[in-house]
Amino acid sequence: MPFDSSPMDDRNEHLALSAPVLQRLAGSDLIARGSVNIISVKAIRRWAGDWWDKKRVDVWTYVERKLAEHLDRADLRARIGEDDFLIAMQNDQGLAAQATSVRILEDVLTHLLGAAEVSDLGVRAVIGVEAGGVVCRPVDAAVVLAARARRDSALSPVRFEVDPLEETRRTPVAFTTGSGAALRVDFTLEHMISVRRNVATAVRIEPVVTHLGSGKQISARAVSRLPDRDAAFIDEAALKYAAVFARATQGHDRPDLIIPASFRTLGTQRGRDMLTGTSGLSLALLRGGVMMELVDVTRGTPAGRLLEVVGLLKALTRGVVARVPPEKEALRSLRDARLYGLTLDASDLVGPAEKIAAEIMAFGRDAKGLAPMLALQGLPAEGYFAAAETAGLTHASLRASHPISASSAARKITG
Repeated sequence: MPFDSSPMDDRNEHLALSAPVLQRLAGSDLIARGSVNIISVKAIRRWAGDWWDKKRVDVWTYVERKLAEHLDRADLRARIGEDDFLIAMQNDQGLAAQATSVRILEDVLTHLLGAAEVSDLGVRAVIGVEAGGVVCRPVDAAVVLAARARRDSALSPVRFEVDPLEETRRTPVAFTTGSGAALRVDFTLEHMISVRRNVATAVRIEPVVTHLGSGKQISARAVSRLPDRDAAFIDEAALKYAAVFARATQGHDRPDLIIPASFRTLGTQRGRDMLTGTSGLSLALLRGGVMMELVDVTRGTPAGRLLEVVGLLKALTRGVVARVPPEKEALRSLRDARLYGLTLDASDLVGPAEKIAAEIMAFGRDAKGLAPMLALQGLPAEGYFAAAETAGLTHASLRASHPISASSAARKITG
C-alpha cells in the first residue's frame, strides 16, 4: 500500500529488491509510517567516471561507516545496487527519517567530493511495495534542509502555502460559556522538533483562551476542565482553524499537523462526526498527515474507554497523541493504548527549577516505551531542549508567542 494518498506520477520509479530485504519490509509498517528511504551516490559515480570500478568498494565502505554512525542497531540498511542504499528506521518517520538520510548523504558527499550540492542529494522515499521491489518518489532535499528549523516557530523556515485572509477569518473567535463567562480563543502554531535529528517533524495548533472581562489568559489545564459543551466549542474552532493548514502539511516532505481536542468530545459519535465533517478536513487529509492530541487524559480516564476511542481515531487519522499531567499514575492506563505520542506541557510544570527538572526526568523515565514520540511542549525558552534530551524525550517545542491585542475584533458567537 502506498504511504500517502497522492497519485502516482511519472517521477515515481520501481526498484527491485532482494527477497530477504523485501520480506523484512513487507512484514512491517515501516513503509506505511514513512520510515524507509533510499540514498544515492550517483554524484560520486559520475565524478569517478572510468575509475568507478576501482573506487566503488572504498565508497561503499565509507557509506556503511556513516550508516553505522547515524543509525540505531535495529535499523535496516542494505546496498541495493551500484550506487543505491536502502535505509529503514525503527524510531523515525516522515521528515525525521528523511533528515537522517539527507545528513548521511551530505557527510558522504562532503568527505569524498569536498562539498554537497543540493542537486546531488539524491534521496527517494519508499511509498509502496510492488512486484518484487518497491515504489519510490524523489524527496525535495531543499525542503528537508529547511526543516532543520530555528526552534522559534515565528522564525522557522518551515512555511505553509495558505491564504492569510482565510487564516484571519478562522481566528479569533469568542463565545459565552454555560456559566456566562465571555471567552476569546486565538490560535498559535508550535513547531515540534526532533531533539535527536534537530528537524521540525510536526506543527501543533495551540489554543490561547482569554477571559474577556479580565483580559487574563486561562491556563491550558483549566481549559481542559471546562464543561463538555464549552470544550466542544473550542475543539470545533480548532478543527476549523486546522483545516486552513491541513492540505499544506501533506506528504513525506511536510510536517504532520497535530490538532488538540478533548477526549470527552472525541469520545462521542457527534465529536468524531465533527472531526470528519469539518469543511476542508477530508478523510484523505486526516489520514495523510493529521494527528489528534487528546488534551484531558488523566489518571481517572477509564483504560478500556481510552483504548476504544484511540482505536476509532486511528482509523480516521494519521495517529493519536495524549497530553498527560506530570503524574506517574496517569500513565498506567496508557500502556495498552498504542498511542503515537505522549506529551507533557510546560504549563503543567510549576515550582522551582529543581522541581521542574525532576518532573521532566520522571516523565522521561515513566513514559519510556509507551509511545514512539515522547514530547515536552510549550517550552518558555530554548534551554529546556537540553532537559528534554537528557530525560530521553524525542521531541520538544517552544510556545509560540501570540500578543493579544485589545483592539482586535473577535467574531461574537453566543454559545
